[in-house]
Parts: sequence; structure tokens; C-alpha cells
Amino acid sequence: MRQTQQSQEAGSKKWDRTRLIWLGLIGLTLLSGAVGESGRPSVVATLIVCLVVLLKGRWIIQDFMGLRYAAPLTRRIVTGYFFAMTSMVGISVGYLQFTATQ
Repeated sequence: MRQTQQSQEAGSKKWDRTRLIWLGLIGLTLLSGAVGESGRPSVVATLIVCLVVLLKGRWIIQDFMGLRYAAPLTRRIVTGYFFAMTSMVGISVGYLQFTATQ
């Protein structure tokens, strides 16, 4: 009886965390869409969108892909790859926008 109650509480806590993260992802998507569509592209807008992408990616990797409790090496490889690719794209786009305005 006690084990069933504990598993139900753990399940409801997980659902609450998942729901909050999902709502956060929706909010961040709306924010990055609003910034991206706000007008002429700028380096600041690119930086904001890249930061939102990094935050969303981290949440997805840790919580939805289940790597929060995975082996440290696996978690580091996936997270490092994600951060490296996102940073390279952000730097490239930011550089192109910066040089286009010069």
C-alpha cells in the first residue's frame, strides 16, 4: 500500500515537472519567434534567439531525452555536440549580420 502511494506521488511530481518544462518550451518558442519577427535582423536578436535555443536544447536533452540520469560520458558528449553546433551557427549568423551592417 505504501509503495503504491509513493509511486503515485513520484509519478505526479514527474508529470508536474514535465508539464512545467513543456510550458516553458512553448513560452521560449513564442519569445524567440517574436524577437525573430520583430523587424530587421540584428546581432542582438540573433544572440537572444541563440540563447533561447541553448536553453531549450538543454531542457530537451536532460528531461525529454532522459539524459539527466544517464552515464556522465554520454551526457557530456550529447550536450557538448549540441552546444558546439549551436554556437557555431550563432557565431556564423552573427558575424554575417555584423559585416552586412558595416
